Amino acid sequence: MPETRKCCVFGPIPSRRLGTSLGVDLVAPKTCSMDCIYCEAGATTDLSLERRTFVPFEKAVADLEAVLSKEPKLDFITYSGFGEPTLSAELGPVTAWIKRTHPEYRVCLLTNGLLLGDPEVRKAANLADLVIPSCDGSNDFEFKRINRPAAGISFDEYIDGLVEFSTTATTRVELEIFIVPGINDSDESISRFADIVRRMKPAAVQLNSLDRPGVERGIVPASAQCMRRFITAIEPVTPVQAVGNFRYFSRPSEPIEPDEETRRILDVISRRPATAADVAQMLGTTESDAEILLEKVLRSGEACCEKLPRGTFYSAIARS
Repeated sequence: MPETRKCCVFGPIPSRRLGTSLGVDLVAPKTCSMDCIYCEAGATTDLSLERRTFVPFEKAVADLEAVLSKEPKLDFITYSGFGEPTLSAELGPVTAWIKRTHPEYRVCLLTNGLLLGDPEVRKAANLADLVIPSCDGSNDFEFKRINRPAAGISFDEYIDGLVEFSTTATTRVELEIFIVPGINDSDESISRFADIVRRMKPAAVQLNSLDRPGVERGIVPASAQCMRRFITAIEPVTPVQAVGNFRYFSRPSEPIEPDEETRRILDVISRRPATAADVAQMLGTTESDAEILLEKVLRSGEACCEKLPRGTFYSAIARS
C-alpha cells in the first residue's frame, strides 16, 4: 500500500548545480537501490530494486499544484530527496502531468542510474528536460565499495544501462562522478572514467565531492589538485563542471566577450587569488554584487574558485 506522507514537495531551495530548485520526493525515506558511503541523506534502510507506488499520483500532483499555482520563479523542478526517484512507479505519470499543465517549468531527474537499463525507466526519464545519472565506480571493486548496490544488477549491466540511455536519450544527459579520495581517484581510475564518458557521450560531466558528512566517517572532499586531474582527462571528451569545494566550468564553445568589470576582475585574479570581499573593495561595490560578477566569470570558463579556511578564493585560469 502507498505510504501516507505529509507533503512530497519541498523548497524552493538554492542548489549548487541547478539554481533555484523545487524538490519532489516520490519515494519513502530511506528507500534506495544503493547504500552509498558518501550519502548526505543517511544510510539506506530499504535496499531495493522494486519499482512501486510510494506516493499516489493524486497526492503528488495535488502537492505540486499547491506550489506551482502560485507561479514561483524556478530554474528546475527536481526529483531528489531521501531515496532513488526511479523506484517510484509514478515518476513518468507525474512528469507528464508537469509538462502538460505547467510547461513553463523545466524538470530535472537526479538518479543513481542503476535502473536505466529498464525500458520503462528510460521512458519515464526521457520526459524530463535534464537527467543527471551518477557513476562513482570505474570498475566493479569501486562500484561495490562506494555504492553498495542492491543485489541483482552487475557493474557491467549498470554501465551498459547508462550507455544505452545516454546514447539514445531524447533529453539532455549530464553525468555526475562523485570523487572519493583514496578509492576512485587513482590515475587508472580516472582513465577508466574517461573511457566510460567516451562510451556514454553525455552533454557534460559534473565532478562532485563531499560537502556535508556522509554515511561513513573518514571521507574527505577531493582536493583542487585531484579535481584538476579528472578535468585534464575528461575535458577533451566533453565539457566539465566541478561543483564541490573546488568549482570550475569548461569554457563555452562560443566564449562570451568580457565586459569592463569582468576584465578588471580577471586582471586582479590572474595576478593572485582574491575573495569576493577583495573584489568588492577593488570595484567599490557590495560583496553580494561582487559575488554575482564572480559567478559570471566562473561560468565563462575563465576562472575557478576554491573554498579554503579563510574564505573562497577565485583564480584566473591560464590558457595555452
